[in-house]
Amino acid sequence: MWRKFLTGLVGLGLTGPSATAQSPDPVFAESAIYAPEARSSDPFLGERPLHRATARPPAIRSLEREGFRGAIFAAPHLQGLSPWVQQAGGVPNDPAAVVIPQVPPASAGQQVPHSESTAPLFDPNITRYPEDFVFGAPRTDCLVCPPHERFWGSAEVLLGMTSGVDVPPVVTTGPLSPDVISTAAVGQPRTAALFGGRKLLGDWRAGMRAEGGFWFNPNQRWGASARIYSLFSVSQQFVGVGNGFNVMNVPQLLPIADTALQYPIFVGYPGVITGSVSTTAQTTFTGGDINLRRVLSSGARLRVEGFVGYRQLHVGDELGINFQAVGATLNPSPILVGEDSIRTRNNFYGGQLGGQATATCDRLTLQAFGALALGVNASNLDYRRTRLLTESGGLITIPLVQSTTASCVSYLGVVTEAGAKVGFRLTEHAQLTFGYTAMAWNDVRRAQEQYNLSPNLTGGTTNFFTHMFTWGAELRY
Repeated sequence: MWRKFLTGLVGLGLTGPSATAQSPDPVFAESAIYAPEARSSDPFLGERPLHRATARPPAIRSLEREGFRGAIFAAPHLQGLSPWVQQAGGVPNDPAAVVIPQVPPASAGQQVPHSESTAPLFDPNITRYPEDFVFGAPRTDCLVCPPHERFWGSAEVLLGMTSGVDVPPVVTTGPLSPDVISTAAVGQPRTAALFGGRKLLGDWRAGMRAEGGFWFNPNQRWGASARIYSLFSVSQQFVGVGNGFNVMNVPQLLPIADTALQYPIFVGYPGVITGSVSTTAQTTFTGGDINLRRVLSSGARLRVEGFVGYRQLHVGDELGINFQAVGATLNPSPILVGEDSIRTRNNFYGGQLGGQATATCDRLTLQAFGALALGVNASNLDYRRTRLLTESGGLITIPLVQSTTASCVSYLGVVTEAGAKVGFRLTEHAQLTFGYTAMAWNDVRRAQEQYNLSPNLTGGTTNFFTHMFTWGAELRY
């Protein structure tokens, strides 16, 4: 058989004129025919003499070494194909055999042409390794999700603000009036608010946000993620001292039928009353969610994801007023001590549905996202009001007012969130990010807006808004 094969090759002019038929080489019998004076123009071997050490076809990485088992191509359809295709193991038509190419012999100056008819087979001119032909070459054009990334995490610094609250004029001052009741009274033209009488707690403040997630499988179709974020607590305080020369009033309202009677509690009145007052208003905002993610569309430049999950939010508010008024002209001096403290805690619990789209251009990424959550808004309120009259020695204490109010109500909560983020890719696994996020939440009870200078509360709700700018870094592995 070999003698006939060699004779045919000599007849085709594939061996040099000095080559003679010889027994097949025991090592490379299935790989090449040797012609000492012939030169090869094979695209893989280069233009060089055919020697025993270089005429062997380039080594092909075996799928067996990578753990692959089983047939790639069915053997029956290989019948009649080029004799340059050989089955490993030498067993013809073996379904379990791996098809590998055999580099054909070439005469000097002759190059084996590439034929489109062999496209279904592994072609080393197109694909370097059989593994790449079977599984596809590694992706190098996808900057959003490089291949084999399974985990990601990010940390961001926030600069944001929450919607301010309307605080009534808790402490006032003004000139002396012939009518003592009208001195520093709310609504008088020359009365000025020392604390309250405007929106508070709407200033910018710092915060943080962290996110982590993972994909369940390498093809990055299903995954899970979790976030936590917070704008740090912010407060505004006021401390005033009545020194007997100034006017300082803590206005009070006494509901009578359908009207309210206003009367003052002076902690400072020239020559009559001295005292002090301190107030504080505080708010905090935190939240988080956990989601199941699904990639809806993925390409080299655009990726679209959908997610469904659970969201929780918290807004806590507090308003506190403490005062002490001392009669300066009486001995022993009567002392009036008072406290108003109101606190609200709003918690949202609900499911959410959202989406996210990410586009890439070189090292830049642009991401847009949005979500809608529906659930329950549980609002808790505590209100304590105390008025005590005592004398300077503290031997006699008369409680004038002592009341406590607590309530818990639930509303249908709706939360919407939208934002965008720009990323600059530093390395294959790291990028810097800058973004903006806005969020709205309905039916929230704010402590400062519940207070109205009287023993009764307003009982109303308001819409809560927050928006923030973000700076951070993201890692993917």
